[in-house]
Amino acid sequence: MAGSRTAEAARAARAWAGQLGLGELSEAAKGWLRQGAEASSSGIEAVLQKGEQVVPVAVEIGRALGGAVDTSTQFEPIYQEVPGGSTELAVRRAEADAAIQGMPRVELIDGLSVGFKQLSSVDVGRTTSESAYLVMWRQHDRLIGFVFRSRRDVALAELVREAPRLVALVRSVL
Repeated sequence: MAGSRTAEAARAARAWAGQLGLGELSEAAKGWLRQGAEASSSGIEAVLQKGEQVVPVAVEIGRALGGAVDTSTQFEPIYQEVPGGSTELAVRRAEADAAIQGMPRVELIDGLSVGFKQLSSVDVGRTTSESAYLVMWRQHDRLIGFVFRSRRDVALAELVREAPRLVALVRSVL
């Protein structure tokens, strides 16, 4: 009986982690971004839907952030290049900047405008809830950020206080 509960807990943990080791976003995070893109064609989720994850860099960012948290918290790194020629690139950069500025909370961290947006709180079962925030910024021609997922409630003020350290960890990888 105890062995089956342990195996069930291990399966649940793997499912919760999704494809994190592969540099891809989990199905839950992709779903939240799809929902946001459907709700607003000018929001950050819509901008992210147009891009493509640069997997090797996302894996490195995930490794750097992974050591910064406990087992009930996960980061899903986002790293996308803003595609296009010089004219198109300028338009897409402006679109990304406007979407980040349109996020519910924006903080200036180390010269970067970093946006914060609660994605969802979902009931994963009767005893566990999950909270998630999208944290995004644009640096040159790249959209960088992460989905911060926790099995406990995330206090936005605490996440904002930790953001300079987390942004610095991501930038150290780049």
